[in-house]
Amino acid sequence: MKRSRPRRARLLAPLLALALAACGSSGGGTGGADGAADGTLTLATPAPNSLFTFNEVLARKLGFFEEEGLKVELAPVADNIPIAALVQNGKADIGLVAATDAISAALRTDDLRLPYDERTGGNGFLIGLVVPEKSGIRSVADLKGKNVGLASPDQDRAYLTAALKKAGMTIGDVTTTMVGPGSPSVAQTLQSGRIAAYAGTLTDFFAFDEAGLPVRDITPQGLGGLPVGGYIVRARSLSDGDTLVRFFRALARGTYAGIERPKVAEAALRQVAPEQWSEPEQSRALLEALAKTLVPFDGKSFGEVKADRWGEAQRLLLEAKVIERPVDLNAFLKRDLLQQINSFDREATLAKADQWLSRNGTG
Repeated sequence: MKRSRPRRARLLAPLLALALAACGSSGGGTGGADGAADGTLTLATPAPNSLFTFNEVLARKLGFFEEEGLKVELAPVADNIPIAALVQNGKADIGLVAATDAISAALRTDDLRLPYDERTGGNGFLIGLVVPEKSGIRSVADLKGKNVGLASPDQDRAYLTAALKKAGMTIGDVTTTMVGPGSPSVAQTLQSGRIAAYAGTLTDFFAFDEAGLPVRDITPQGLGGLPVGGYIVRARSLSDGDTLVRFFRALARGTYAGIERPKVAEAALRQVAPEQWSEPEQSRALLEALAKTLVPFDGKSFGEVKADRWGEAQRLLLEAKVIERPVDLNAFLKRDLLQQINSFDREATLAKADQWLSRNGTG
């Protein structure tokens, strides 16, 4: 099964790169209880001002953060600094992290909570298992006894474990090799047959295309029940008034506006990231696909945290030996804020988006 994808790695390269350099300052951020108390929140996000985080961009551009009495600043982030650590250490109030990173971080401290699940629409578009387009491997079952390359030792190993499980296999039925993110050298390793398949993310697959190696997705159907990730906060910050609820409500409004008004999302993103629109048709296709991953389970409850999805992710991490013991998900997952987060006027949100577009549209 080959899934349709835009085919330019240069389009995705800036999206998942950490765009802010680390400042190396212990006091440069405004995160922590003091910052939250005065309406200032520091957000650590892996792809600021990009298609990948269009909802954050819209919440800021359309004034939703401001309407909630908030000033949201971006935390300094570097490749080697885990976002969860920034939140845990008080350098950021909120962090957008992968599911595996969230669970791993929760194992190190009991002071983290996840009150907002980001990509509730599924993960098939963002994460996958691929082989060269001309490979004789047609399904996951064909990987038995083969060597599979991993982009990361945790999330992608867990995802591979889930894919193998769908085919009645275990991680022990294959050999795995950590080869790192998609690149020309990894593409050559895949093309040569030293690895038969590769588990990674959309940006990795784009890199293969750019290196001249078209790939085919063999991810089995039905893996949409795994969480991709969400926003984590410190437990004690949730008891400091409703500041975080207001942040997530503004984010939900930005998400809703982007899904319902793609032209508004495009205009806002063209302002903050014009370099990502050198090929408009592909950018629009990517934006549409990303928006689908943000559609709520029930069509209206943005950020809903489903314990069964996170429980399955944790079981896979344990099975793949990424983690050695389970997290108390009943404590880690904060699920009682959903109604407050979604208590916003849909019509007023779209009216605000339409008004903004009339002043800022691209024609």
